Amino acid sequence: MPEDREQGWAGALAALAARRYLAWSLVVTLAAMLAFVVPAWRRAGMPPAPLDDTFIYYGHARSWALGHPFAWYPGNGYSSGATSVIYPLLLAPLWGLGLRGAWLGIGALALAVVACVDWLRSLERLIGDERVAWWLPVYGLSIPLLGWSLWSGMETALFLALLGRSLLGAEDAVAAPPPRRAAAQWRVGGWLALTCLTRPEAVVLAAVATVAVVHGARSLSTVGSLRRVGGPWLLALGLQALMNLVLTGEASPAGAVRKLVWSSPSATPSESLLQVAENAVVLVSQAFLRALGGPVGLLLALGLAAVALRARPRLSLVLGLGLAGGFILVCQNATARFQNYRYAAPLLAMGLALGALALGAIARRRPRLAAALALAAIALASRELPGQQRHFALASANVAEQHGVVAARLAALQPRRVLVNDAGAIPYLGEVPPLDGLGLGGSFGLPFARASVHGVLGVVELIERLEPARRPDYLAVYPGWWPGVVDVFGERIDAVRIEHNVICAAEEKVIYRADWHALAPPDERRPDQIDELDVADLVSERRHRFDFPRPSLPLVAAIRRLGEGEPRWDAGRVVRAGEAVSFLVADEVVPGAATLLLRGGRGPFTVSVIREGRVVAEGHAPAAAAMGEAWGERGVSLATLAGGDRLRIVADREPLEVHHLWLLRLGHGFAPDHRTVLTGSP
Repeated sequence: MPEDREQGWAGALAALAARRYLAWSLVVTLAAMLAFVVPAWRRAGMPPAPLDDTFIYYGHARSWALGHPFAWYPGNGYSSGATSVIYPLLLAPLWGLGLRGAWLGIGALALAVVACVDWLRSLERLIGDERVAWWLPVYGLSIPLLGWSLWSGMETALFLALLGRSLLGAEDAVAAPPPRRAAAQWRVGGWLALTCLTRPEAVVLAAVATVAVVHGARSLSTVGSLRRVGGPWLLALGLQALMNLVLTGEASPAGAVRKLVWSSPSATPSESLLQVAENAVVLVSQAFLRALGGPVGLLLALGLAAVALRARPRLSLVLGLGLAGGFILVCQNATARFQNYRYAAPLLAMGLALGALALGAIARRRPRLAAALALAAIALASRELPGQQRHFALASANVAEQHGVVAARLAALQPRRVLVNDAGAIPYLGEVPPLDGLGLGGSFGLPFARASVHGVLGVVELIERLEPARRPDYLAVYPGWWPGVVDVFGERIDAVRIEHNVICAAEEKVIYRADWHALAPPDERRPDQIDELDVADLVSERRHRFDFPRPSLPLVAAIRRLGEGEPRWDAGRVVRAGEAVSFLVADEVVPGAATLLLRGGRGPFTVSVIREGRVVAEGHAPAAAAMGEAWGERGVSLATLAGGDRLRIVADREPLEVHHLWLLRLGHGFAPDHRTVLTGSP
């Protein structure tokens, strides 16, 4: 009986200590949040959001609440542009309960507070020593650069909570007795799945955690443990990729398509590697060295990591390798150096968890030394706090004063649809139907993200595919981002300029009235046309498996008359002298003679028909006179052509612009006078 009474008192004291720790964690979290939010709210005049991307999440949340899942804007169709699948689902009920417009930011802050308290609770449980309770919450939120992202309305705080839960789950799955070990493995697999669906940088951590938990499975089978731990997150990512592929034609989400350095068709591998290296140098310098308080802070963090690896090797390897792998992934992001290094925030969280493991191990033997080291880390990092507070406030004001004002002015114009290059605040706050030219928003199932990587002229080619009633009648863009577009299709009617810009892509965002009359109607066809390839139109290029030299030259475009008729805009690609482009003929084309008609430059070119790896026919077009005000079109007759053949066009002696290609039945619609050379049997 006395022993039971003692255990009861011990349990009660432990519960009281846990409540005290949670209360202290809540106080620290609220103080950290208010330190950023109060000055920013005063400056912006609304719940602060220092990133336009925040409003992308708000838009997805609104769409979920209105019954349009996975849509950036209701009616625009599926979008893979929200990095976190989970986060907008948590915001959607708050929008439905009345937190509309910018006021949804209040709900986002409340979620962030809850998530951060849960993160601090996980750190305390990982350490398991109440002597660290007074400094651990401060240490867990001590990096101001991380704090900037935590209170930005983005998914960072949710990631911290899920990271903590995943680490606890991994620890429990290894320590659990045999009867409950399998269930613990399922739980950690579920937490890892949610973590990966929140930030893609977590995939390396998830892989290493899976290996670590399976290694500690002991009496359970390796295959079964792999299925329980790795299955949930692999299945989640696989289903996400499959949904993206089916609905967008790209397995990768729009953010990866748009932002990865390897996506650029105009960069050589060495240029892409150089950009990755530059990102690495800048991130180490700004997102780690400066954020941790300089060389001393970085050395302290590395020293703590070494202690953690010795004291808690399993979890430390998960965090250390997850951090290193995540860093490599982030360096491949072309925008890693922008938006206040927010892509490094998950990595800083992993580093804090690694440091907490080390400090907990030190505290078991020398609690005063652990406290001193924690306070030193906090003091070193906190030197950046005033600068981060100012930047947060300025960035929030920039978004409100530029994107918010543009949204209000567009709402007053009541547009049919607006072309934007920032997919967040303008359509969300203005409630105007958008078309995101950079593709993060997803519009009508067309590959705008991939087209924007090839160049803004490729975006216009996709707009040409839209029915005139769906084409945007206004543009709200940065002119420097849209050369050859705003000056051709836009009439400047308004602009919003901001001062002290720290986050927007330019000081001035301009509103244009759009005029697309030079675009072809989407159903235009040639007489006797049997196939057509609109070069620089990614839908048409994909359909024909169009192949062009890489690195490619920039897209080109012009407006010329069709004969004596109306002017017509057309974009195309430039083929260097001696290089070639090729495409597959549509399967439904029946065998027979045909004419290839090319709209483009004046240089000579040679056409080859390739069937089953053999050239079966060739034709040649000599140089033509320079194009004037009308489009020049040249034809080459081909003695044999069938569905599935590959046509190869070589630029002879000088570069060749290729804007449009048609296949016509020989003798119909065009009468070529160039000799055809038959080189093989049909």
